[in-house]
Amino acid sequence: MILISLLAATGDVATLRQRLDALPRPVGTFVERRADCNHWTGEEPYDAPRRAEIERAIRDLRCARIEKDERRIRQRYRGDAAVIAMLDETADLPGID
Repeated sequence: MILISLLAATGDVATLRQRLDALPRPVGTFVERRADCNHWTGEEPYDAPRRAEIERAIRDLRCARIEKDERRIRQRYRGDAAVIAMLDETADLPGID
């Protein structure tokens, strides 16, 4: 996975990692996958090989169904404030270390 962090500049990557690790595994996996989808969908397909690389990553990450998967996780963990907060806080994150 591509893991580029917005938080790297502030040094909060370790804190985020600890928080993710404290949550149920499906939540952490989803947050990382969504961050990778955010990354790849924002990439510029400047030539055919790069376009193919981006399309492959988006397909492999199942980015087309990320919103559906998020709704499912939100429903499953609706009573867990830490999970909901993490989903909200990381919605636009383009990758995490």
